[in-house]
Amino acid sequence: MDILSEDFGIIESTYIDVLNDLKGAKILVTGSYGMITSYLCNFLIDISEKYELTLCLQGRNSHKLNDKYGSFVPSGRVILSNFDFENGVFPDFAPDYIIHAASAASTKFFNECPVDVMRPNIVGTWNLLNYAKDNNVKKFLFFSSNSIYGEGGISKSELSECDYGIVDPLSDRACYIESKRVSEQMCRSFFRQYNVPSSVVRICHTYGPTFDLNDTRIIPRTVKKILNNEDVVIYRDPESVIQYTYIADMISAIIYVLVRGAKGEAYNCGGDEIVKMDDVIKWMIHADSRIKSKLVEKEIDSNYNFAKGKGVNFKKISNSKLKSLGWKNIFSNKEGFTRTVKHYLNNNIN
Repeated sequence: MDILSEDFGIIESTYIDVLNDLKGAKILVTGSYGMITSYLCNFLIDISEKYELTLCLQGRNSHKLNDKYGSFVPSGRVILSNFDFENGVFPDFAPDYIIHAASAASTKFFNECPVDVMRPNIVGTWNLLNYAKDNNVKKFLFFSSNSIYGEGGISKSELSECDYGIVDPLSDRACYIESKRVSEQMCRSFFRQYNVPSSVVRICHTYGPTFDLNDTRIIPRTVKKILNNEDVVIYRDPESVIQYTYIADMISAIIYVLVRGAKGEAYNCGGDEIVKMDDVIKWMIHADSRIKSKLVEKEIDSNYNFAKGKGVNFKKISNSKLKSLGWKNIFSNKEGFTRTVKHYLNNNIN
């Protein structure tokens, strides 16, 4: 069976009670062809007939939007639109739920076009919250990030939703972090003043079969090397650990907060495991007998961007508040990384 189809079946069978609460809903998603949202939207499309969902999927690039979802439009359950919410333009669509996920999250954009990074988070969120207010939505869900916790300054080993670290407001990365922070406050303020039922998901590091392999981050870069039968070279760093979450678990967490999250509240969304990067790469290159790539480790030098003390925060993010809603982690990271690689191998994506 196809990895995505199998994932979707597992999500539905595990969380059928939560999905039943969405029955008959009209859902608007901004930034619908991103890594996480493309998986989310494909899952919602997959269950749309059974749960009588109508989806309005937004994306800035109408050609990319049509390439991803155009084949589903004839079903009558999918509407595609490149409406410019940053300029207050909205479709003739009265949503029950709004999922605002449009955001530029790559370091490349932080460096090259910081204003464009801030605009969808600040101006876009403001306009969308007013749109939510006018349409009396059941929930407005904002995609935030665990980066809002900053780069140190917290002595606790596990961060809950009420912990905050240090952010230099004039650093290059702050265009993203600070705009996410102010957007969270907008959600809270629109709830307090106008009773807009908003919730925030703070998304931890996520991976899965919907990565764009032109993405320069380590996981898609490693998948690409595996597909090209190239060895994977990483620095030997026993302190390089990260809280990764397989995308199927992330999607179920997002849906849980969408349906059951408290109004005006934020939820850390991430799995239970902290994993070492060398283990991650080993799982990936051992995911299938067809793989010829090998792991090559080299000593740390001045080019290594993740050495201890260089501003990267590897604290664990607590998911206790999320679990209090009834959510649970289904996939181990070993299983998730294996599934990710198998998807690309099975589909000959290169």
